[in-house]
Amino acid sequence: MNDEYEPESSVMTDEAPLFSGSTTTLTGGGTLSGSTTTLTGESSLSGSPDASAEYNYVTGPDGQMYAVKKEPFVWKKFFIGLGVPLFLMILPLILMMIADSMDPWDYDGESQTVSLEKGEGTDYSTDFVLTDDEYLSNCRITEDFDRNDNRYYCHEDWHHSDWDEILSVSFVVESHDEHLLVRGNGTAYSGAFTLSSNESVEWCEMPWWEDSWYDCQSSVGAESFTIIKETWGEYDDYPTREQVGHWNANDSILHFDDGDDHGSDFELQIKTFATFGGWSKETGVMHFDDGDDYGSNFDIDVRIETKEEQEDRDRQEDTAAIFGGISSLMCMAAPLVSIGMIIYGFAASGGKAMGIGATVAIVSYPVIGFFGCIAVLSGGF
Repeated sequence: MNDEYEPESSVMTDEAPLFSGSTTTLTGGGTLSGSTTTLTGESSLSGSPDASAEYNYVTGPDGQMYAVKKEPFVWKKFFIGLGVPLFLMILPLILMMIADSMDPWDYDGESQTVSLEKGEGTDYSTDFVLTDDEYLSNCRITEDFDRNDNRYYCHEDWHHSDWDEILSVSFVVESHDEHLLVRGNGTAYSGAFTLSSNESVEWCEMPWWEDSWYDCQSSVGAESFTIIKETWGEYDDYPTREQVGHWNANDSILHFDDGDDHGSDFELQIKTFATFGGWSKETGVMHFDDGDDYGSNFDIDVRIETKEEQEDRDRQEDTAAIFGGISSLMCMAAPLVSIGMIIYGFAASGGKAMGIGATVAIVSYPVIGFFGCIAVLSGGF
């Protein structure tokens, strides 16, 4: 039996320190004899965090590998990049909804029906008096609106000052008739045309002839009208105007000659309107008589508005116009701001999250625009 001492083998645990190539020396005069213990290989410490996910490893210009810490994703910057453009996209829709809720365009006064009572024969009349603060804003004939392919309507005489006011109304019926003009000597054309005492010409329409446009200009009282020809040259800023036709009530013959050959004849369409009654603020009497019997009453719808109501409506229209202008600017600014934030986010240090947020915002811009258009159309803006 060998009593020589043999040391126990060393076991390195995870908690043991790592030694490599070191010699153990006892001070104080004693020396530990025996061979030097050297630990080779690799040993990792459990419980230590793996920091490799926080770094990018890049090769430097000297060929060495360097660890560069990754940029942290900051959610605050992401929501800034996303929120600012989205705010500029959504706010215009909100402003448009506010403007539409004001509804300044659809209101033109309080509606009421004026009932004209039958007098002698086929004459209908009644008193319709407005105060100085009230004015007529609209008028519509409801009785037998369409008769014999002619349209009855209110022909309004507007007075434009600090506010729009209808001072008088004529109850008229429109007629569109074609009149045949036959060629006589040379390029002169003529045809019969008559008007009643209560009729006047509103416009006339010639057949389409290239490079020319024609206009009928009637005189007050419809006692006569002229036909004006406008010709545009290739480099003309203004047309050349000349009178090529005329009519007056004395001879009841319509004359036309523009120097061109338009065949043996052509048709001229003339729109006229005949007056069958009316109303004026000065007299305060409304009357109607077209020769037909409508029973005991003849109804006309009117709308009355006060100056204060119109001033409020004008202010609302101005506010709505301002909202519309702001909305247009924001709609144009939203994509530009998004692009600017994208460039800044990816170019500046620490701004990547903002660039990603701005990218999401600009990608969503068409989607917001599409549903915004649907909301605008469904809301009747």
